[in-house]
Amino acid sequence: MNALLICFDETKRDNYISLLKSAGVTDVETSSGEDARTLARERWYGLVLSVLPFEHEFGLDTVAYISGRTASEQVVFVPSKVYDEVCSKAVGLPVSILPKNVSVSIAVNTIRRAVSVKESLDRAKSENDDLRRKADEDKLIYRAKCVLIEYLKIPENEAHRYLQKRAMDRQSPMADIALEVLKTYGYREGLDD
Repeated sequence: MNALLICFDETKRDNYISLLKSAGVTDVETSSGEDARTLARERWYGLVLSVLPFEHEFGLDTVAYISGRTASEQVVFVPSKVYDEVCSKAVGLPVSILPKNVSVSIAVNTIRRAVSVKESLDRAKSENDDLRRKADEDKLIYRAKCVLIEYLKIPENEAHRYLQKRAMDRQSPMADIALEVLKTYGYREGLDD
């Protein structure tokens, strides 16, 4: 998984890169904070790790911006003295917030958990997309069967067999054949769904 590390203090970047590597994140791009919003918006990052404060702003607005416009998981390190305040301001943001003085093992486990959550969400999204595509294909096939039943006056099982046979003969997906049937009979309603 790739990550964006947003850290203004160049002397501490290597420490946070080491944390990321310990958690199994090896592809790390860094930012000082100024270009963080642009980078997060224009590129895909599985994880964004922010070390607050940034140079010209505290950084919580940037964290909120990234949360609202990307699907990246976020881990945010904040100064220990403002940890409680930041947590109360960040209620509702899907981020993990840690004080900078947290132990290395807790930091690494939090990063690993964020990576795991991102991977689970990506798998769920992929499965959802597959199911949506399958449902759309099933609707198309159902519509084509209805058209065949209406125009050819055949029963539903014969309409289904007709689509299956054409798909096998042409070595094409049944949804492609269904679309051809719908176009052949001038059936337009629902083709743009």
